[in-house]
Amino acid sequence: MTPEFELLMNDPDLESIRGPGNTLIFVDGDQYCCVGPEFVSIEESQCYAFGSTKDEAIANYAAKFGGRG
Repeated sequence: MTPEFELLMNDPDLESIRGPGNTLIFVDGDQYCCVGPEFVSIEESQCYAFGSTKDEAIANYAAKFGGRG
């Protein structure tokens, strides 16, 4: 788990929830974002996915990583 992931997880303004596979799900703009525990940033990481719903973000993340974080 990266320090950046922990900051997201503990940010009270983000209103994140835990997802499957130790992921974190939160609203980013007009979409949901699902990030994995190795997340650093959009520029430096690939362990994230977006969707118009929580379920879609989770499904896109799972498709991208085959269910692994």
